[in-house]
Amino acid sequence: MTVVTRLDDIADAHPLGPRTPFIAVADGVQVAEGDLMAKSWMGDETGRLVDVRWRPGHRDAARLVLEAAIAAARPSEVLNASTNVAVHRAPAERVALLESCGFELWQEKEGFWWADEGRDLPLPEGITVRRLAEVGADRFAELIAACSTGTLDRIDADAMAAMGPAKWARAFLDSATDSTWLLAEDTASGQAVGFVSVGEFDPGVGTITYIAVAPGQRGRGHVDALLKLANHTARDLGFHAVLCDTDTLNVPMQQAFRRNGHSSEATEWHKWMHRRTV
Repeated sequence: MTVVTRLDDIADAHPLGPRTPFIAVADGVQVAEGDLMAKSWMGDETGRLVDVRWRPGHRDAARLVLEAAIAAARPSEVLNASTNVAVHRAPAERVALLESCGFELWQEKEGFWWADEGRDLPLPEGITVRRLAEVGADRFAELIAACSTGTLDRIDADAMAAMGPAKWARAFLDSATDSTWLLAEDTASGQAVGFVSVGEFDPGVGTITYIAVAPGQRGRGHVDALLKLANHTARDLGFHAVLCDTDTLNVPMQQAFRRNGHSSEATEWHKWMHRRTV
């Protein structure tokens, strides 16, 4: 017989706030566990994150843990859950478990890996680069909101709709304070063409926190300039590689990654994000 127990909430300075743990015990052995977080990855407006982990052969126990976490949420709350080939054992089994408990696919993301092979990385021509400190947080947040108009990232689009573009952009900027934010302007006209942000993923490995081209500047190759700038910045920051991902529906971004030396075949990273309303 499997028994699921809800433990006392834990406040351990986790960026998603306090978590409510659950464990499943069968024949005196813990076979599954899970957490219901206070927030999601983008804040309260997009719901709460739920996670579940289990020993091989104990998916039924994991289901009981997941059901207990769902039952602990408040009515009408949105719960989010993620699965990653590079992180989770048996990802297909995990996706099947989530969907059997009423979660629906929200977004799928493809990972891309760029390795610094020591080649010359010239900065893009015709572009003037300014850092966040020069531009100012308020102005940069305005640019994030403007450049994210029409985004093909499903989670970002939903978060913007829930929070409003201005509030979402400021929240995103405030959540990535360790990243290097760079504004790219057309040197001749002084107009902003887009921006890119580079941060740390793991020791020695960077990530593109965000990249976007201004709506009126799209279709002119600026995304390639921004990716070249990102690669160059990653090297300057001491990273030997960059791991990032993009929505599988964002075909133009996938093509841009490949044009600039980022490979999806070089990494296992592949994510599914699911959600359900209680």
